[in-house]
Amino acid sequence: MGIIRFDTDGWRARVGEGFDESHVVRLVDAIARMWLQRGEGGTVFVGYDTRRDSQSFACRAAEALAAVGLRAVVSDRACSAPVLCHAARNDDGCVGALMLTASEASYDQGGLITFRPDGGPTSTVFAEAVEQGVKGVPSTARGTYERADIVTPYMDAVAALIGAHTSRPVQAQATRIVVDAMYGTTVDLAGDVLRRCGYDVIDLHNEIVPDFRGLHPDVCEPWVDPCERAVIEHGADLGVVLDGDGRHAAIVDAQGRLMSRHDIAPLVMSALAQGGRQGRVVSTFATSERVASQAEQLGFEHTMVPVGFEAIYREFHEGDVMMAADALGGVSIPSFIPERDGLAAVGLACAQIVRLGGVDAARKAQQAQLGEHYWGERLVRLEPSAVQRLRNVLPGVNPGELDGMIPEAISHGDGLRVALPDRSWLLVRSARSRLGARVVAEAGSSSQLSRLLNAGCELVRTQATTHI
Repeated sequence: MGIIRFDTDGWRARVGEGFDESHVVRLVDAIARMWLQRGEGGTVFVGYDTRRDSQSFACRAAEALAAVGLRAVVSDRACSAPVLCHAARNDDGCVGALMLTASEASYDQGGLITFRPDGGPTSTVFAEAVEQGVKGVPSTARGTYERADIVTPYMDAVAALIGAHTSRPVQAQATRIVVDAMYGTTVDLAGDVLRRCGYDVIDLHNEIVPDFRGLHPDVCEPWVDPCERAVIEHGADLGVVLDGDGRHAAIVDAQGRLMSRHDIAPLVMSALAQGGRQGRVVSTFATSERVASQAEQLGFEHTMVPVGFEAIYREFHEGDVMMAADALGGVSIPSFIPERDGLAAVGLACAQIVRLGGVDAARKAQQAQLGEHYWGERLVRLEPSAVQRLRNVLPGVNPGELDGMIPEAISHGDGLRVALPDRSWLLVRSARSRLGARVVAEAGSSSQLSRLLNAGCELVRTQATTHI
């Protein structure tokens, strides 16, 4: 039997070439043993995406969970990850949640993600224990599971959240929005929720098509092209695109142009502030400076943590976090669910966009408030031995100058992060996959961004090859 690599991002493999019933059950057996330690009879919610056979894999996983004495509850339809997290959070007897999804990957991929009893991401320690506990032969025992509607309670809750921050004049304007579900888990969900909030919605890719008709449910170019065209064709005010598992989203303006994913979190923050919310804002070392700047403008305390949602989640235990943002534009409102929720984020962002008079007006307002920001990243491929050398030496690297400026701050909390006086910055860190190193930067101009990325790549090559 093949080796299963399981981490905080879950497990993913090509269907028929690793992702099959045997491998799924082997992994679920190990997960079940971990969750059983929290008590026999504990509830595990199981969700699945719209890919072919995802439902059957979910039901087989539920049988394996039930066989060891857990109460397995399977969604009665395909559901997004936020739906599953919402169900877990609101069930006192929950010991974990399991989602059969390959998220934003192509239709021929399968995957599995786990969540904590409160709907948050499982830890590295949990993932390592599961991986070590995977046995060579899957169990054959099967238990009895339940089916339940966990989608409707989520729809009611997220509509109430968005509606609470959407003023009546905005609703009356019946803003026209193209909502692209990308054949993913927000089919028959995202459009309906935004209709409840008063918007005139045009649905796109809002049906279950197991092969996605060749579309990758990823909220980036070129996969958002159909939404961009639909916005223009329908004369819509904007477009909203949700990814395969519903945790990330994007916005398209009235001219059919994709809005930067880094502009969503500041809009969400403004909407929450308009609604009277208070609390701390958390982002990672690789998240756009827009988030920190907007928090400063609105008077919110801001905390920066290492890359990865697990680090963000740890901050939620303090109880004072209002919202958090990752480097990919994902937004979490922990009072709702402690995971990224694309629909909640774009719903709140849309409310703020319409309040400001449209995407262009919102974009200009942000630029006036926060300045110009150009964010970019590169992957420098290295041999595993060079990656390890880089990890060893980065804590001792302290550049005295970068792009003609003396650094304002240098951090080694997550690789190497150099902050410059003009609020530009450079981050160098080893890639989780061990394929190399990631270089991320943000600057006030595209030319400065290019210089910073080049400098970061050169630093990686120098440090990874000249040290032993």
